[in-house]
Amino acid sequence: METTIGLDTQPIGRLFIKYTIPSIIGMLFFSIYIVIDGIFVGRVVGGSGLAAINIAMPFFSIAMAISIMLSAGASTVVGIELGQGKLKEASQSFSLAFYTLMLVSISVGIVTLLFLEPIAIILGATPELLSMVKVYLVILCLSTPVFTGGGLLSSGIRAMGKPNYAMAVMIVGSVLNIVFDYVLVVEWHWGVAGAALASGFAFAISFGVGLVPYFLKGSVLHFTKCKLDFKKVGRFFYNGSSEALTEVAVAFSTYIFNIVLLNHIGEQGVSAFSIISYISSLLIAVLLGIATGMQPIISFNYGAGKGRRIIHLNRLGIKVVAIVGIACTIGMFIYGETLINFFAPNDPELIQMTNEATRLYSLAFLINGINILASAYFTALEEAKLSAIISLLRGIVFVLIGIIFLPPILGNAGIWLTVFFSEVLTLVITLKLIRKSYNELVDNIK
Repeated sequence: METTIGLDTQPIGRLFIKYTIPSIIGMLFFSIYIVIDGIFVGRVVGGSGLAAINIAMPFFSIAMAISIMLSAGASTVVGIELGQGKLKEASQSFSLAFYTLMLVSISVGIVTLLFLEPIAIILGATPELLSMVKVYLVILCLSTPVFTGGGLLSSGIRAMGKPNYAMAVMIVGSVLNIVFDYVLVVEWHWGVAGAALASGFAFAISFGVGLVPYFLKGSVLHFTKCKLDFKKVGRFFYNGSSEALTEVAVAFSTYIFNIVLLNHIGEQGVSAFSIISYISSLLIAVLLGIATGMQPIISFNYGAGKGRRIIHLNRLGIKVVAIVGIACTIGMFIYGETLINFFAPNDPELIQMTNEATRLYSLAFLINGINILASAYFTALEEAKLSAIISLLRGIVFVLIGIIFLPPILGNAGIWLTVFFSEVLTLVITLKLIRKSYNELVDNIK
């Protein structure tokens, strides 16, 4: 109880470290697992295995978008209610979100299983890959409740004031995933089925670990009976809609980049982009870790009416992500080729192209952290519309404008500079929205 109440009394700097460091570590472990999973499947199963998994990924993305939407939306509501001292209502809100997520996840899984083959074909499965895609989807469908529920459980645990435990939940899932991947894919040669089972087993165990705090005596949040409140469920979905939009925007921009790269450079361009995506995912994990760690602090203080603490925290967060972005950009200029060589040790032409592309692409690292932080900041304040605007602009609108107009002017360099272009334009709007928000916080609450 004390740790949660302390969100509006402990020094901001101490809270920032206490919440963001565990969140960053958890996110990094998750990103590392994804990279290693791709390496195992690529080296053991081959290109067909990677292709089958990539074809099935939209299902995973849709399920995760639903999970992120409910997790972000509900954790904001729960955090505000905790800040207002409404502990009973907070537990009811969390329980409602959890039951809703389980119902939606199971429904999505059942519908996919009933129309498995048509869905696999719509996703792009060729006759050669159809059987592998179907196997992967079946196992993924059966695992849907546990891999979607884990995110919500972690959000609730952070809201309780237990960021280290939330980190442990993510680490357990990621480490077990790597272990199961190695056994089932590398040692037992179970192919894509092994990769899917590894994820399912790991997510299930992680889910179980995440449930524990809710059943402990004296927990701030616990499962309780609750009425089916459609208005509150709608509030969850609305608050988290921008976070789900971010997930959709990433998938959309990746698709657009792949099409443009194939037309301008060919398959090697897509390979270069794939390597850049793997490397940049580690930075994104750090930035998301900072943003995710700050959210419960912001929501709690908003509920408690402590506007100046929110401003202090957000300014600190902006400074930190700016420093991280500058360091990563410099690091990519100095050590980029070394990192790229890990992914393509026997392809000097690809290494050279990717290294040149990375130097242009990494300029976006200078500022994208501020936009990511701002989106999470507005979600935590229940300003879903503003958060959605930021996500839509940086992930879709300005990316489309950049990818259309920059390549004809700058050639291939224009493709790699598109993300930087998008982040710069978004930042101009983001800073104006943040400044306005600060004024409102000072005027309306303490």
